[in-house]
Amino acid sequence: MSQGVDIVTAAADPGAAIDILEEPSETSRRRAVKGLLEKPWVLRLLSLAVVIAAWQLIGANQPYSITTPSAIVQAAIHDMTSEVLPAFGDTLKGFFLGYGVCVVAGIPIGLLMARSRFVELVLAPYVSALYATPRLALIPVLILWLGVSFQLRLAVVIVSGIFPIILNTYIGGKEVDRDQVEVGVAFAASKLRVLTTIIVPGSLHYIFAGLRIGFGRAMIGIIVAEIEASVVGVGNLLSTDAGSLRISSMWVPIIMLGLFSIGCNVILKSLERWLTMPWTRSQRRLVPWPSRT
Repeated sequence: MSQGVDIVTAAADPGAAIDILEEPSETSRRRAVKGLLEKPWVLRLLSLAVVIAAWQLIGANQPYSITTPSAIVQAAIHDMTSEVLPAFGDTLKGFFLGYGVCVVAGIPIGLLMARSRFVELVLAPYVSALYATPRLALIPVLILWLGVSFQLRLAVVIVSGIFPIILNTYIGGKEVDRDQVEVGVAFAASKLRVLTTIIVPGSLHYIFAGLRIGFGRAMIGIIVAEIEASVVGVGNLLSTDAGSLRISSMWVPIIMLGLFSIGCNVILKSLERWLTMPWTRSQRRLVPWPSRT
C-alpha cells in the first residue's frame, strides 16, 4: 500500500520521483556541494590548504629548487623589513604615478575617440598598433631615450597601461545606445551634459574593464623593466635573489605581488559595483520621529 502511495506521489511531483530513485548518499553529496557553492570563502580556504599541503610535501624533497611554504615564511620574517618593503616602496612609487597618468589621460582620449570622428580617424590606427605591440620590445628603445632611471620605469608603466584603457573606453563610448543620446539632444542637452549623464554612465563597465587590464599590464611592465635595467625595486630584488639561489626569499615578493594585485582588483570591482549599481549602496535607515503620547 505504501509503495502505491509513493508511485502516486512521484507521478504528481516529478522532483519527488527523482528523490525516491536517488540514493541518500547522492542526495547528501549534492547538498554538500551546494553548501560549498553558497559559501565560496570556505571552498577557497579548502583549496588553499590543499595547495599549501601539496607544496610542502613536494618541496620538502627539493628544497633548493621548489622550496616549501614554511621556508618562505621564515624568509619573509627575516627579509621583510630590510629588503622586501623598501623594494616595494620603490616599485609602487613609479607604478602609482604612471598608472595615475594612464587613468587621467586614457579615459578622456577614449571618450574623445568615441565621440569625435576626426579624433577617431587620427588616433585609432596608432592606438590599435601600440596596443598589440609587445611592451618588452619597447624597453630597449626607452632605455636609449631615458637611461636606467626612475623615468624609465614611469614610461614603461604608461606605455603598458594606457592603451587598454583608451581602447576599452573607446569601445564603450561607441556601444552606448544611440536612442538615449538622441533623447538627450532632443531635450536640448549640451554636449557636455550628454557626455556626463549618458555616455560616461553607459561606458562604465568598459572603462573598468580597461582599468583592470591596464593595471595588470602596467604591473608586468614595471617589474620587467626593473629586472632588465634597474638597481632598485621588486624586479631587481627578484633578479638578485634568483642569481644568489635564494629561492625561499625570491618567493616572498612574488607572493606579495599576487596579494597586492588581488586587493587592487577587489577595490576596482567594488568601485565599479558602487558606481554602476547604486541600489547596492548602504543607505542610512530612517529613524521614525517619536510619536507624542
